[in-house]
Amino acid sequence: MEIKKVLIANRGEIVRRIITTCQEMGIETVAVYSDADKDAHYLADATETYYIGKSAPVKSYLNMDILIQAVKDTGADAVHPGYGFLSESAEFAEAVAEARAKWIGPDPDILKNIESKCYCRNVASSIGVPVTPGTIRPIKSINEIYETAGKVGLPILLKLDKGGGGKGIQKIETFESEEIVQAQLESMQRIGEMAFASSDVYVEKSVQNPRHIEVQFMADEHGHVVCLGERECSIQRRYQKIIEESPSAVVTSEDRKKLYGYTSKLIREMKYSGAGTVEYLRAQDGSYYFMEINARLQVEHPVTEAVTGLDLVKLQIQTARGEKLPISQEDVKLNGHAMECRIYAEDPKTFNPAPGVINELKFPDTSDGDVRVDHALYEGYRVSPFYDPMLCKLIVRADDRQKCIDRMLGALKEFVIGGVTNTIETEIAIMRDRSFVIGDFTTAFLEREKLNIGLENYVITISRQFGSLGRPIARKMAELLGIEYYDRDIVEQAVRNSGMEIKPDEVMDSIEGGSYEKMKYPLGTLPEEEQDRIFKAQSEVILELARKESCIIVGRCSDYVLRNVRNHFSIYIYAPYEVRLQNCITELHIEPEAAKDLITSVDEARRSYAMHYAKEYSEDFTNKDILIDSSLYGSVDEAAHVLTKMIKKKFNLS
Repeated sequence: MEIKKVLIANRGEIVRRIITTCQEMGIETVAVYSDADKDAHYLADATETYYIGKSAPVKSYLNMDILIQAVKDTGADAVHPGYGFLSESAEFAEAVAEARAKWIGPDPDILKNIESKCYCRNVASSIGVPVTPGTIRPIKSINEIYETAGKVGLPILLKLDKGGGGKGIQKIETFESEEIVQAQLESMQRIGEMAFASSDVYVEKSVQNPRHIEVQFMADEHGHVVCLGERECSIQRRYQKIIEESPSAVVTSEDRKKLYGYTSKLIREMKYSGAGTVEYLRAQDGSYYFMEINARLQVEHPVTEAVTGLDLVKLQIQTARGEKLPISQEDVKLNGHAMECRIYAEDPKTFNPAPGVINELKFPDTSDGDVRVDHALYEGYRVSPFYDPMLCKLIVRADDRQKCIDRMLGALKEFVIGGVTNTIETEIAIMRDRSFVIGDFTTAFLEREKLNIGLENYVITISRQFGSLGRPIARKMAELLGIEYYDRDIVEQAVRNSGMEIKPDEVMDSIEGGSYEKMKYPLGTLPEEEQDRIFKAQSEVILELARKESCIIVGRCSDYVLRNVRNHFSIYIYAPYEVRLQNCITELHIEPEAAKDLITSVDEARRSYAMHYAKEYSEDFTNKDILIDSSLYGSVDEAAHVLTKMIKKKFNLS
């Protein structure tokens, strides 16, 4: 069947994504829109547009009558449903067929069957694909809940037979009373009836601390099924995904072969055609259990496209036209590693929706082809409370998982969405989290992991006694942490900002390369008025650097200036006088008598400056997060490694 014009029954970034492929294939497109989306930029990319009603989904994107009318009025000969809304509705697929248009997805009969998770569990069980222990048919009473729990053990999940998107799941960890269990069952049934027109509920064993692994597949009408790798989807909130990646860090080549076998067997048994995903739970012992089938294009499909080099929307259209798949299983090679972050208009800690208007927008650099942003955003874009709060998707690819994480972290830091609270901070924290980086996590990650959300930048300030080797230790720490190091630059910049007529080498208190006999300490010996000017200028420079990027700052009272800044960590490095003196002689090559005088002079200047501005704060060492005697360690490197470990533990960094 030829497809000349596709109506896209959806909104947002997926519309733009489908339009792109249709344009490449020479296919015209129809973009529908509600009141909320009348200014959407992707409308200009479509061949034509069609207004479908008010913002509320039931009056627009869930209104089958108006969508079918749009098909007829525009002469569209195919409908792509995207994801969400009516993308898995058998009734809508049937209506599309009755309107003499092609549904780009599995046949309505298949959709009707797959809508029932119990149907899928039955089929899987009958052909030897392991399913999570529980019932494979809807239950009729709470007696079956008790019976099932007796067989599989608590905790269990009550799940809606036709639920989806993380909705319709009730966890039972203990049986408090029959009245409570009855109330839980009835509540689930009411939700199912209202949201999915089905009150059927089944019982499933709650697999503790599982991984969520899914297999992307394509199938054609000729019985061919090709699996396109697996995706790791364990980083979730409220049973909904935040981060997806491919391949999974825990799926071995033997696991992958087994999952491909399960998937192909199941899809052939169902006589399924089109794109889809089979979702599995991986238990802690390495066992895999079939969970459900998503009979549509997934939100996270770009991850698979990045590692396979395939266009899944193009494959969808080709199979909808009745063509054979142009690839075999042997053709599928996973190239490198890919990851997707879903960015939501939500509070980064509570995940409560946060609608608003975007007043600033800056995208990461995508010129190298390994960074991709799927979006429909623009400055002035209003986040509607009527729809899913996902703003966009950020996808990156690299040669391996660690490089992929590094690239994602860099892209997230470049991404700016102003005016709307969003989860970029959450994803940055996850990318820095040690458990995530080493691949040791489950679906309970966000519940159990201590994330430093909001840690776009962290700043370490180091105060030290002259001769304690604080500066070289700080410089090594910056190298180990991969962050910036600031020292005399701050004083020099402050001098320039203040307009003082003092040469930079006269204000340096650097221990490197200076003429120690001529060194001056203006912040401790200058008249008070000039001290105030340079202190103010220095404070501004320090605060600007702390906002700009993660860094280590060495210098007098930088910890005092930053004392109220979030994600600030203060270290004081000291050493006994004898050790400091010896360091000056052996490390800095200063004559013994000059070294004694210099230590005394620097200590007095530091104390004078600190007490003038920080007062009791500077002498109260409880204000420091770490006090460390550098003489306890054999070398600068050893002390730096110890402190770096402390920092990583503090901020839970990889």
